[in-house]
Amino acid sequence: MYEGIRSPVIHTPKTLSEFATIAYRYPSARIWAGGSYLMSQKEYYPNEIKDGIIDLASLEELKKITRNDRFVEIGSMVTASQLLFAGKLVLPPVLQETLRTLASQIVRRQITIGGSLCVPDIRLSLSTALAVLDAMAEVKYYQGGKVSTHWIPISKLYDKDGKLLLGSQKALLTRIRIGLEYGDYQKFICVEDPIRNTDECVIVAFQANRSQNSLSKVQFCITFPSKAFHISKDLESKLSGMTLPIHPERVNTLSYELVAELTKMHSGISELQLERGRRIFESFLHDLNAQSLSS
Repeated sequence: MYEGIRSPVIHTPKTLSEFATIAYRYPSARIWAGGSYLMSQKEYYPNEIKDGIIDLASLEELKKITRNDRFVEIGSMVTASQLLFAGKLVLPPVLQETLRTLASQIVRRQITIGGSLCVPDIRLSLSTALAVLDAMAEVKYYQGGKVSTHWIPISKLYDKDGKLLLGSQKALLTRIRIGLEYGDYQKFICVEDPIRNTDECVIVAFQANRSQNSLSKVQFCITFPSKAFHISKDLESKLSGMTLPIHPERVNTLSYELVAELTKMHSGISELQLERGRRIFESFLHDLNAQSLSS
C-alpha cells in the first residue's frame, strides 16, 4: 500500500540494561510507550525513523507500583487504568480525579504514566495534577555508553510554554514518586479535550491545607496544553496564610491578578481560555468559602 516505504525496526528490550545497550547503538531510535498520543497524530505512520523504535512494553520493571510509609512509587509503564484501579486507597484525590477524566476507559488501558508526561510539545492533565503534588520523576540519561540517574520535580520537567526539558541526550523516565502527605482540599478541572480541542482547553489543579479556617501550603497549576504550563508562586504565597472565608472582592481581585500574570508571561492564550481559567480559579476559592461557612 505504501510503495517504497520500509517498516521500521522494532527493538524490544526486556531489562533496563538491554535498553541502555540499544540506546547506545541506536541513539536516534524513537521510544514507544503506550502509543496513545503518537497514534492520535495525523500521518503518524508510516514515517522515516532512522534507528527504528524502542518498544518499552516488555520492561516489567517499569510496570510496578510500590508504597512505603512516606511515598508511593509508580513505574512509567503503568497504565492510567491500572493506576486508578490499584491506587484508590493510596492516591491523592486530585490524582484519582485526573485519572478518571483521561479519555475513555478503553484508552485509559493504553495510556502510560511515563508516556503522558513525556509528550514533547503539549502538556496534558497528568502533568498538571502531579505538579501540585510535588511529585518527582526518576530520569535516566544515556550518553556514550554511560547511564546517569536524576530525580527531577515534575514541575521542573517543562518550560513555561509546556515544552519538555529533558535535553538533547537520550533519556528515559522510569518512575514517579508521590509523597503521602498532601492537602485536605484538592480540586481538578479540565475543560475541553486537550488533544481534540487544544486551543480551547484549560486544565487546572489546586490543593491546600485547611486548619482552623486558615489556608496553608497552597499549590496551584494551570495549563493551556500547547501554550502555557503555569505555576504561580506569587498567588500561592498570597493564598497561604489567608483566613477563610475570603471576601468576594478579594477573590475577584486575585482572579484578575492571575489573568494579568498569564498575559504577561505567556503569549497566544485566547480570551476564552483566560476567562475560563479565571472562573475556575474563582470557583475553587468560592468553594473553600462555602465549606468554611458550613463547617
